[in-house]
Amino acid sequence: MTIFEKKIVMKACIISIGEELLIGQTINTNAAWISAKLNGLGIEVGEIVVITDDHHEILRSLQECSQRADLVLITGGLGPTRDDVTKHALCEFFDTRLVMSKQILKDVEDYLARQGRTMNELNRGQAMVPEIADLLSNPYGTAPGLWFRRDKLSVVAMPGVPYEMREMMEKQILPILGKEPREQYIVHRTVLTQGIGESNLAQMLSDWEDQLPDHIQLAYLPSMGIVKLRLTGKGAREDVIHDCIYKKSRS
Repeated sequence: MTIFEKKIVMKACIISIGEELLIGQTINTNAAWISAKLNGLGIEVGEIVVITDDHHEILRSLQECSQRADLVLITGGLGPTRDDVTKHALCEFFDTRLVMSKQILKDVEDYLARQGRTMNELNRGQAMVPEIADLLSNPYGTAPGLWFRRDKLSVVAMPGVPYEMREMMEKQILPILGKEPREQYIVHRTVLTQGIGESNLAQMLSDWEDQLPDHIQLAYLPSMGIVKLRLTGKGAREDVIHDCIYKKSRS
C-alpha cells in the first residue's frame, strides 16, 4: 500500500440545531469552524445538517448521521428553556435516562455566583444529564457537553454559543480526537485567479486537471471577478502531500 492509497479514515457529521439558523437570523459559523478543526486532524466531514429544535428532527438526524459517520458533533439545543430538547432526544437515541450530576450542579452554582446571579429551577435542570454520557465542563456557561460512545460511534453534544463551543472543543474534545491513530492528512492550497471566467478557466486547465493524481482534487470557487482554485490532497504523510500540492500549484 502506498502513502496515497485510500485507507479507512474517520468520517464526521455535524448537526447544527436552531431555528435561528434556518430563518437566516444567525450565520452558522460553528459548523465552518468545527469543519476546519476536524480537517486539521485528518477527519473528513461528509455532511453538515441544520435542523430546528424538534425532538423528532434531532432523532431522525442522529439515526441518519450515525449510519454514515463515526463521529457526530452536535451544537445547540442544550440550554435551560423549553425549546432546548437535545438532551431528551439523546436519551431516547441511546436508551438512557436523565440523572442529577452533583459535579455539574456545583459547576452551575459556581458559574452563577461569578455572574452575581442566583440559582433557579431552570438552571438546576442543567445538572440533569444522560446517565451514560461522559461529561464535558463548561466554564463559560451552564450547559455541560455530553460525549456518548456506542461501539465505534461517538456522538458529542455541545452548546450552540460559539465561545462556549470553541472552548470545549479546544480544551477537551480536539485533544482526545488528536490522540486517535492518524490514518490520513488533509492539505488544502488555494490559488487566486482574476479576470478569467470559470468556464474559460476550466477549459484552459483541462489537460492539466486530467493529469492530477487520484489523491488530489481540484475545486473551482467563483466570486465577483475572481475564481479560487482549491487543491485538496489526502494521504498518510503530511510532508509528501504538502510537497505534491505545492508542485502541482506551481506547474
